[in-house]
Amino acid sequence: MATPRRQKPHSRKNRQAVRETSHAQEPTPLTPAGQPSASERSRAWPWLFVLLALVLVAYWPALGGDFVRWDDQFYVFENELLREPSGWKAFWNPTERRTPQFYPLVFSSYWLEYRLWGLDARGYHAVNAALHAANTALAFCLVRQWGFATVTAFSAAAVFALHPVQVASVAWISERKNVLSGFFLLLAFTSYWRAERRRPGWYVASFASFVASLLSKTQGVALPLSFLIAEWAAARCRGRRVAWSFWRDGVLYLLPFFAASAVMALITVHFEHDRWPPLPYTGAERFLIATNALLSYLRTILWPADLSPIYPKWELSTDNLGWWLAPVGLSLALAALWLWRNRVPPWMWWGLVHFCLGLLPVLGIVPFNFFTYAFVADHFLYLSMLGAGVALAVALQAARTWYRTGVRVVALGLAVGLAILSWHEAWHWRDNLSFWLHVRERDPRGFLANFNLGLHFRREGRWEDAARYFRLAAEARPEADFPFRRYAEALRLARGEQAVIEMATAWLGRAPNFAPGYLERGISQERSGEKEQALSDYERARRLAPLGSSVAAEAQQRLLDLRARSGSATGP
Repeated sequence: MATPRRQKPHSRKNRQAVRETSHAQEPTPLTPAGQPSASERSRAWPWLFVLLALVLVAYWPALGGDFVRWDDQFYVFENELLREPSGWKAFWNPTERRTPQFYPLVFSSYWLEYRLWGLDARGYHAVNAALHAANTALAFCLVRQWGFATVTAFSAAAVFALHPVQVASVAWISERKNVLSGFFLLLAFTSYWRAERRRPGWYVASFASFVASLLSKTQGVALPLSFLIAEWAAARCRGRRVAWSFWRDGVLYLLPFFAASAVMALITVHFEHDRWPPLPYTGAERFLIATNALLSYLRTILWPADLSPIYPKWELSTDNLGWWLAPVGLSLALAALWLWRNRVPPWMWWGLVHFCLGLLPVLGIVPFNFFTYAFVADHFLYLSMLGAGVALAVALQAARTWYRTGVRVVALGLAVGLAILSWHEAWHWRDNLSFWLHVRERDPRGFLANFNLGLHFRREGRWEDAARYFRLAAEARPEADFPFRRYAEALRLARGEQAVIEMATAWLGRAPNFAPGYLERGISQERSGEKEQALSDYERARRLAPLGSSVAAEAQQRLLDLRARSGSATGP
């Protein structure tokens, strides 16, 4: 907050003076100032209760849901460490390789819940929903602390709590990472704001909460800058000039936060780099991924249609001029904002910057494992949505459309509309089948949805359905062996050996050097008594398969076994 040039903005006396000065100013609809009075706080509680009730309704379908086989098996119901009495110790060891990720608070919460309700998915869903409800209350109270009117705080918190992109974080058990990290981050933000009033304990509480947030998920590593920009926005709304010393002293004041971010970022990169190979994207490709992803997120927030837990992966091409429209459009928008920067309310600036800072680690500047499947995901938006909510609320307020009764109608209408969309979206997370059918709606011929639907019906013994989806998955990745082999297995159990022979023959007509095709056809020929044809196909599969691959090894073994049973000479 701005102070005379020779004073330190983050000193005890100076911050207290700024607070006392701001309390004497009269708040206006566009300039939050001071803390709410007791009467204002009493009027705020009904709005918060309404908001929490809408959260309960919106996420009600997920509360009775099951696990989904999209990380839930690795995080919870197939995680052997949860069953071990001392398994929680492994979660806190960054050199331990039996944990999917180094997020010790998240996995410790699973470990504790396993002792309370075992593998009853409803308990895990309830905890996720309770954490999100707590985050909603913290977001509402934080915006009220900044001095905003109750209805404005309600609108900002409603966007954060009820926008349908948040369903992916709340209804997905594996994304406990987001709701738990968000809980501690909002505690850190609230405590930091109180620390401005010079209660030293609040600064310690803020730092401890921020570290806990990073131990839940490291996506918020850049968000200490959001704390500082919030101070700037508050100072500007009070008409105070912000000198360069404000930023210098502010960064020094937040230095422990930045140090914690750096340490946790390094641990995360090291932990995941050992598990996943680096993704081969050039600097130009990363730039295009980042700018197009940011534009995609903005579009999704403004028009939340056709949402999906896993979006189709983009076919990236630096030679396609269409990919360069996003960086050009974002540059023009940024230039326009800068040109009219004095007309943009400070808290809208905060909202936009907070939104971008929350997404910064997942935009593609540093590619990570999820980019194997898609470049964008709704669950990456969780921490950023508070910034989007504040920016939207300030924009509506600045448009002068909010008058006593009118503002309440608009705010309630916005919240109810978003709650309905989230309620509808939450039904897609009820169970594994609903989840993957929903993914397939957006990508009917994509590999992930079809392969996982095939696995789902394979576990249920519904071989005809499994064969149908495995076929689509094999067609999506025609050079991969495992979807084709699952397809052949399901087709064999659904229709018999002759169906596999006919399918493999047709497939090999299109891809004559496809080793798994010869292997599967040979298996069916051997079982049908066509031993000479089987020997020929095993030999071709062994010769065409990459050296050391599972297909080559199995073809070799089957070839030897069949020759031995037929009394033929052994050996390749």
